[in-house]
Amino acid sequence: MLRPFSRLRLRRRGQILAPAEPARSRRAPPGHGRKRRARLITGLDIGTTKVCAIIAEAEPRGDITILGLGSSPSPGMRRGVVTDIDRTASAISQAFLRAHDLAHRIPRETFVGIAGDHIAGVEARGSVEVAHPNVGVDARDCREAIRRARQIPLATDMTILHQVVREYIVDGTAGIDNPVGLFGRRLEVGLHLITSAVAAGNNLARCVRKAGLRTSGIVLESLASSLAILAPRERELGVVMIDIGGGTTDIAIFAEGALQYTAEIALGGDSITQDVARILRCSPHDGENLKKKFGHALPLSIDPEERVDLPHPLKGGRRITYARRELAEIIEARVEDIFEKVKKAIRRSGHLDRVYAGVVLTGGTALLEGIAPVAERMLEFPTRIGLPQGLRGLGEIASSPIYSTAVGLIRWAVDEGPGYQPESRLVRILRKVLDIYG
Repeated sequence: MLRPFSRLRLRRRGQILAPAEPARSRRAPPGHGRKRRARLITGLDIGTTKVCAIIAEAEPRGDITILGLGSSPSPGMRRGVVTDIDRTASAISQAFLRAHDLAHRIPRETFVGIAGDHIAGVEARGSVEVAHPNVGVDARDCREAIRRARQIPLATDMTILHQVVREYIVDGTAGIDNPVGLFGRRLEVGLHLITSAVAAGNNLARCVRKAGLRTSGIVLESLASSLAILAPRERELGVVMIDIGGGTTDIAIFAEGALQYTAEIALGGDSITQDVARILRCSPHDGENLKKKFGHALPLSIDPEERVDLPHPLKGGRRITYARRELAEIIEARVEDIFEKVKKAIRRSGHLDRVYAGVVLTGGTALLEGIAPVAERMLEFPTRIGLPQGLRGLGEIASSPIYSTAVGLIRWAVDEGPGYQPESRLVRILRKVLDIYG
């Protein structure tokens, strides 16, 4: 079993790599602020098709510099769920080491994305009598209202992954973003809770630990991707973000600046590949290559005389020819099927009339030519391809839909996640036990 990178000296190409120990400092006296340092963070997108790892330096003011990135095929995942721990851990290790070859630094924080059809969104409400109505609502009232809202019945194998505050209501007045200081007697909060299977999260954490890394947090992939590609104005006006990965398609609807709805569809780019391989009678590997090199979602835009060829898997290197338009027709049918299911999910959400900024596509399948016009036709909304923006260092390479989740995980760590805290003695002991018996 591999030991954690944060405690293990890695010997690569004649070099010994070891993380720098955090500088020890005394507690600052009251009223004397300490300068915040840049954080080294790994964003780890463990997908059905591949594992993407990005190592970045995040400044306290929010600037992100990409230091290294790497990817590796992911044979141990299926539709966002771990099916083989050893193979997934090996893929994570390979992707991280490729990123490290560029960064030459080992972060102490690793944030991991999670997806799959076990993810569900639940609406919850909680209310509380304001403790001091003559003084106004305070933070304790808000925390208590949220605590009560979270007390919803869940199956024993499910857990709350995220809570998103949609609105506060004070004495019947709705649509309040921050109620602290307002006078009132009754405070109510509306939450959007995102739940996931306990086993799915535990399996991801075990794979990351077995790869030699430490999990600082597990984040919903669609929530992370939204931080990388959506503009604040889009979130305010109302937007549908569709992250089409290899095994799943994640849907997130934002309006009035907050997440309003999430859904998962168990179809993705791999479904297109399987259709191509089955109908054209080629191997899945050749089907994937056909899709990437010659795939198009609009058959009528392809010259009917244009043809592509591949070696036949059973005829000793003899090549077989396909019409590119036939390939496009196969792809279009599956892409329409995916967007038809997306359309039904948007209608079920009840937020169809709140989407004014249109649709944003991301994920590896968003690179498929012609997919945006098909989305516009099927969903009846203006559509664009979302790319991570505002990155430094290797940001130009990372500005691709493929890296939206990995970049978003780093943004989440900066904007939402806790900063690095030195471990207590108890936590260090527990980690040693997990390393021995995990």
